[in-house]
Amino acid sequence: MPIITVFSAPYCNEEKVVNNLSENMGLELTTDKQIISMASSTYGVPEDKFYRALFGKNLVFNAFTKDKERCIACYKAALASTLLKQDLVFEGFGGFLIPKSLTHVLKVCLTAEMEYRIEIAAQQHSLFSEGLKKLIAQEDSSRYRWTEYVVHQGPWESSLYDILISMDKISVEETVDLIRTFAKKAITLPTRDSIQAAENFAFTADIEAELALKGWFVRAKIRDDKLMVHLDKNIIRPERLEGELANIIADVAEDMDFEIQSGPDVFKTDVYRPFDSETPAKVLLVDDEKRFARTLSERLRRREMGTAVVYDGNEALELIDEDEPEVVILDLKLPEIDGVEMLKHIKKSHPDVPVVILSGGGQEKEFNACAQLGAFACLKKPVDIKILTDTISQAHKLRKTEN
Repeated sequence: MPIITVFSAPYCNEEKVVNNLSENMGLELTTDKQIISMASSTYGVPEDKFYRALFGKNLVFNAFTKDKERCIACYKAALASTLLKQDLVFEGFGGFLIPKSLTHVLKVCLTAEMEYRIEIAAQQHSLFSEGLKKLIAQEDSSRYRWTEYVVHQGPWESSLYDILISMDKISVEETVDLIRTFAKKAITLPTRDSIQAAENFAFTADIEAELALKGWFVRAKIRDDKLMVHLDKNIIRPERLEGELANIIADVAEDMDFEIQSGPDVFKTDVYRPFDSETPAKVLLVDDEKRFARTLSERLRRREMGTAVVYDGNEALELIDEDEPEVVILDLKLPEIDGVEMLKHIKKSHPDVPVVILSGGGQEKEFNACAQLGAFACLKKPVDIKILTDTISQAHKLRKTEN
């Protein structure tokens, strides 16, 4: 019996379909929730990070933290180990990560017209029509973000699946019968090659996850009994780190021969940053002096601090709610909402986030007020970059200690 993966537009009776498949065909039902729980337990990453990486919006600090890539690597490894089982139906986002060489995996997609989905959603939520449409649109957006990221296509492209079913055209029972008919065809049954492909997928996905946890993001595959590890970008000063990467691979790959290759982006460079680096990866600069803020951001990045820049208080508060920074550098003179009011908001809604005030001279009264409101430090412009980086590091270290 093949493994069946089901990816669905929201509110297409997908739960009824997979439960019916599981019961009628004697298949073990596995969902994203179970894969995430397994990945969290195996690799020590909090479950909420997986949900943000798979289903949430792209976060501004991810370019430096690489949390999304790290979580996807661990999720992929947990999924790959699950696919070593037989007689399985999986419902969730992971089907797009499965290599085509696993020919015994039958990929199914469920869709429907909006009217049908609104009707199903209305059975589950006490909302008016506009509220239901908004809810569906939000869930659709997460699917578009995911498939654009993983396969660079929209989620409803027929080429991504073996079967694409319109649930508003046929019943749940007819859908299950159709899938079962396809599942019995010889082309989808496990073979020696497809089972070996599943074992290779589990092995290489685990290596990718272990490397991602240490700050390396690679693509691994087995070719002619040799492990091929592809770096997607050239690393600045690779000779300094080649030995470290080789040692990590040797540890997880055991006795298998391996080769490290450069990825396709040979003209792009990236800075290797260990996952457990002591420098903060999420420093938010809030200053309406754009040139000053951009210059300061670049100087901090050269010191391996991840930064994002915003130029007004309202935008900063929105960003802080979406992707909580580790340290905030805050100017007092801001448009719309000043720095003192911003500090009050931050300390109320995100009390653990240290805030460093960085503003022009002649503001002793405001500095004293900020200190009383809980600012970690108050520094005057122009500031010595070493003093600022030391202050940021101290704030980051204190927060980690308290947490």
